Amino acid sequence: MAETVVSMARSMVRGAIRVAASAAAAEVGLLVGVRKDIWFIKDELETMEAFLEVAESINKKDVLLKVWAKQVRDLSYNIEDCLSDFMVHVGSQSLLRRLMKLKDRHRIAIQIRDLKTRVEEVSIRNTRYNLIKAAASNTIGDMDSHMEDVRNHSASNIDEAELVGFSKPKKELIKLMDVKTEDGTAKVVFVVGMGGLGKTTLARKAFESKEDIVNKFSCRAWITVSQTFSKIEMLKDMIMQLFGNEELKKRLKELEGKTVQVDDLASYLREMLQEKRYFIVLDDLWTTDAWGWIKDIAFPATNIKGSRIIVTTRDIGLAQQCTSKSLIYHLKHLQIDQATNLLLKKIGKTHTETESDERMRNVISKIVNKCGGLPLAILTIGGLLA
Repeated sequence: MAETVVSMARSMVRGAIRVAASAAAAEVGLLVGVRKDIWFIKDELETMEAFLEVAESINKKDVLLKVWAKQVRDLSYNIEDCLSDFMVHVGSQSLLRRLMKLKDRHRIAIQIRDLKTRVEEVSIRNTRYNLIKAAASNTIGDMDSHMEDVRNHSASNIDEAELVGFSKPKKELIKLMDVKTEDGTAKVVFVVGMGGLGKTTLARKAFESKEDIVNKFSCRAWITVSQTFSKIEMLKDMIMQLFGNEELKKRLKELEGKTVQVDDLASYLREMLQEKRYFIVLDDLWTTDAWGWIKDIAFPATNIKGSRIIVTTRDIGLAQQCTSKSLIYHLKHLQIDQATNLLLKKIGKTHTETESDERMRNVISKIVNKCGGLPLAILTIGGLLA
């Protein structure tokens, strides 16, 4: 039966997603130029799982769907095998030497990019044959959007408390926000930097600062935007975080019996925020269109309570279009000494120990240079050596 095939496919996809997440978090992938491809594979698998979840929820019986589910299952087998093998090699310290060989780089890159091509083909096939129509989404009611709950970010796989070098950036960011000024329109500060620098970590440290943020704002919310997001689910999430789950239930009860529209939630949110001093983080923004929509639909234009919004993004051009240059915080790479301290901390070594071991000093120096001041890369490689 189609349902059985779909269930099996979902099970296999979940296993492949776990392996892909581990492989994507392994910053060693940067050294062979495949990390973006692995993230792409992981994101596509999550989308496939979401489609399969919808198919199960509506008990859809379809020969084409059954064929597609089998293809997803087989592809998941191949992905899990390939990436598991990749991670076994990553787990070997000898890889740090082997990765420098062009032949090994080429072989790993070819295998992973072949997988990426197959993933693209399977995804396109679903779209081409319209296996699961958009209308089906209405049948799953309040089921959480799978993609909106998953953050395609390596920071989530690493203990943020381990990061060093964030004390000064945190102070600078909070100073830039000018949280002591408790009037005026909402100030929007963008945190900009390449992937792996720790933008999310920095924003989180500010968000959780009791003295500077928690005690100064009447409500807070942390919203992950990413490349795709559900507008209605985002608004629900904002209402729940800012005012509590009971407030969200109350509003949804008022809308009982009708199809919930974006403006039903947006107008309610704006009204609730009008007299509040709010603090909101929009993590991982990708487009100016997304920012324009969120800004216009979610935030009251006449709020003058000194509210603050932090937006993280990799795109400096996007930030410059959305706020003034004076409100853009450029997150910098770790300095050599900070990177070295972080690596030593991760592998449980001290500077004293390295002073008497020239070979260790050389290895540490090479790793720090290769990681280019990216804290998440240092932590991941350090974890392999610990």
